[in-house]
Amino acid sequence: MNIALGFGDKIKKIKQDGCVHLFGVTLDSKQLGEASEAALVRLQSVVSLPGFRVGKVPLAMIKGQFPSMVKDEVLDIAAKSALPEILKTSQLNPVVAPMLRGVTYEPEKNLYFELQFECAPTLEPKGYEKIAATRKTHKVSDADVEKYITQVREYNAYLKPAAEGEAAAKEHFVIVDYDTLENGVPVKDGSVKGEIVDLSSPQTIAGLADAVIGAKKGESREFDAPFGDKKMHFKVTLNEIKAKVVPELDENFLKEAGVKTVDELKANVRKMLEQGAAEKTEKEFLGQLEDALIKSNPLSLPPTLVKEEAQELLELFKRRAPMEQRLPDEAMLERLKPVAERNLSLTYILHHIAKKEKIEATDAELDAELEKVMARLNTEEEKVKGRELFEKRKEYIRASMVESKTMDLVKGKAVVKEENV
Repeated sequence: MNIALGFGDKIKKIKQDGCVHLFGVTLDSKQLGEASEAALVRLQSVVSLPGFRVGKVPLAMIKGQFPSMVKDEVLDIAAKSALPEILKTSQLNPVVAPMLRGVTYEPEKNLYFELQFECAPTLEPKGYEKIAATRKTHKVSDADVEKYITQVREYNAYLKPAAEGEAAAKEHFVIVDYDTLENGVPVKDGSVKGEIVDLSSPQTIAGLADAVIGAKKGESREFDAPFGDKKMHFKVTLNEIKAKVVPELDENFLKEAGVKTVDELKANVRKMLEQGAAEKTEKEFLGQLEDALIKSNPLSLPPTLVKEEAQELLELFKRRAPMEQRLPDEAMLERLKPVAERNLSLTYILHHIAKKEKIEATDAELDAELEKVMARLNTEEEKVKGRELFEKRKEYIRASMVESKTMDLVKGKAVVKEENV
């Protein structure tokens, strides 16, 4: 139970930095005495000492033997007593728990501490009507369709042994062993076995491709080449020669693609590319609107929420990215911070636009959304779990629906220029 200490003018606002508010709180000896008494009574109900049952330890002994615990309890009591006074007089809307800082404590004399509040930004939304934007329609050409099919064929290419006695040519892949020597002496770890080399591409070792082109299976070649800042001698043996085979647009290829004719394949590819192009168009269009909203409505964001949003983005990235592609967490969080700030800014801006325009998501709309979710689930067990999850996330879903409806309003009011790319 909190006690009322009646701070009055002993609570002072020290500063405000954006949506971060800092208040200083002072307790004189009388108020500190009241808080200390309450702290000792609290501790008496939980501490024990030899010869005393819990609840029976004399307050003077608790005070003498547990000074740090007394201090913590006093701070807790004083902070919880100051909170309602600060919130009432300052009309703050904190988005995270207040932070206690700057504590100065002299038992029986005085106590000073600061409370830091991070609050939701407030703004009068503007610049969301008649945003000038260009909707760039990406046209899918016959060449785009052909290029995609060619890429799929290349992706499904395979290697087969070259004809017996055929010499290595630029279009071949070869498997080689080679040794590296410096001044006639083998280099440590310079012996490589079974390396696959694409003779049509640049090589790590300059001159390797040129040295083996024209050679036949089993032949060896020697050459000199720069390696780093040194010049090395290489002995390379050609073990295998392989030809790259790109599958034809034959019956087997069409069957694997789930179609019967080349025209059907092209129609499916075109439809897929057009869908991707439409998504790209919409993403670019929305990006223009979002940029305009952020530019017209600059915000100061709660630092803790920015960190939490960046952390959520990091966890999402970790689930999707291979381990070898990851940077240290701190470096990734720094890179993700601008994305987190953009996400939060848009959320707050759309929230204020929705409030101004009286945009809501009704219970009936939520029920309709739930029905859509249920329709995608098969078993009764899945539906029970889906309904439970929907209920837990109901307010989050409602907020997302409001954001979507608000963005639709912004899109509807935009001045759009159509452009074919």
